[in-house]
Amino acid sequence: MKSLDLLLGLFFSSEDNIVYENIELSTKLPEENIQQIKILPMRFLGPLFMTLAYDITNKWNINFIESTLSSNKGCLIQESFMQSFLCLNSSVEIENNITYLFAFIGSPYTEDPKMLYEKMNKYIHQSIIQGKYVNQEIYGIEFNYNRFISGELRRGLNLIKHTLGSPRKMYWEGKKNYYSVGLIERKKSGDIIESNLYTFDVDDPLRTKCLNAIPSYYLMSILPDYFEGRIDETFKLFGKRDIYPNIRTIKLSSSNIEVLYIEEFFVENQIRTSYGLVLIPADEELTECYEISFFKKKLRLILDKNKNFEKTIIEINSRINPFNPWRMNSNESLSIIKETLDKKN
Repeated sequence: MKSLDLLLGLFFSSEDNIVYENIELSTKLPEENIQQIKILPMRFLGPLFMTLAYDITNKWNINFIESTLSSNKGCLIQESFMQSFLCLNSSVEIENNITYLFAFIGSPYTEDPKMLYEKMNKYIHQSIIQGKYVNQEIYGIEFNYNRFISGELRRGLNLIKHTLGSPRKMYWEGKKNYYSVGLIERKKSGDIIESNLYTFDVDDPLRTKCLNAIPSYYLMSILPDYFEGRIDETFKLFGKRDIYPNIRTIKLSSSNIEVLYIEEFFVENQIRTSYGLVLIPADEELTECYEISFFKKKLRLILDKNKNFEKTIIEINSRINPFNPWRMNSNESLSIIKETLDKKN
């Protein structure tokens, strides 16, 4: 495996939001790229800090982002042998402060995010937290915190690398029923992106009910474009211009609440069209709840142009208005979503 066929970075954000990183670099990269790569932790961690600041009553975690990879047909020679890109985040609260352990993993395999997340959350993150307090008790002011974190992140990277390539398992969560609270449409041609959100009417009581089950319509709207941009930026900094990312899944959680964003895409005439659904777990008060396979099938039918767009949205959730798109292409339009859809009264 060539050195650049595996992209791996591990970041730790302390209780004071000071970020420490350990990123595997190639000596072949220009110095300018290396300096930009050093900034990546703050750019990846940005939405995590934002979710905490956005709603202090519910502390939302972005658990993982999964992206499939496609070849860039503009490149004559396909050099990359990567299949997947994962962003994994473990968040732990300590005395009303949160520490983050965040990894990005570009791999030639289709990695198992659940297995990797559990190792980060149960072993690497806990080792950092416990090791910090034990060393502070033993060494006091002589404890070299920076050296300790650097060593822990290196051990963490080695543990992650040891896990990569393991067979992906099927988990029971795939059989759970979910309810769709919105559909996000994204169309990209070159650097031009058009995005729309379809959801409940403003006066529909389901809008405010479901608002208690997601971070916000505003945050759910910006996450796919944001992380896809950061992943694409990472590829370019590492010299990988022959592939581009396609967001597949984003998982968020808060206490016992879970939100999934799933997306399917299609490319035609160099225009990529993506449709994604914001899903929350079913409860007895919600009808029109289905397994994830149902939602993915509906998205594929729209993309393959085998089903009418508006009719299919109604089949997914008859309360979502398919004729009233909320624009997401500017700060002004996103502000309208934030000020209107995210009102709880």
